[in-house]
Amino acid sequence: MSLTDSAYSSISALLLGLGMAATLPVIDGEALFGAALGAWLVTTTRNNFKAWQRVGSLLLSAGVGYLFTPVALPLVPFLTGGVTAFLCALIVIPISIKIMLWVDGTGIAEIIRHLRGKG
Repeated sequence: MSLTDSAYSSISALLLGLGMAATLPVIDGEALFGAALGAWLVTTTRNNFKAWQRVGSLLLSAGVGYLFTPVALPLVPFLTGGVTAFLCALIVIPISIKIMLWVDGTGIAEIIRHLRGKG
């Protein structure tokens, strides 16, 4: 048994003893890696960002890509979780910005009329 195995076992035993093992989230490594790659691509294509804006954009895109993966995966069952997370990291933020600008520029009555299909 290596040192990392024994450390991991010790931490697992401690969390299990504290009753916290069941509350730890299960992280999908493939989706996290895909979202990180997509976020990296989004961040590197922006030339006019400062360092803190790049880090923020990277974290935001990766987080959104990872969170939207379970929503998008049933829509594209032929893609893996990592590819879906990659695409979500690329696509969700620009669509969200466009929706935010549209909502900001219109009145509530026009939004309701549009959602009802009369606009």
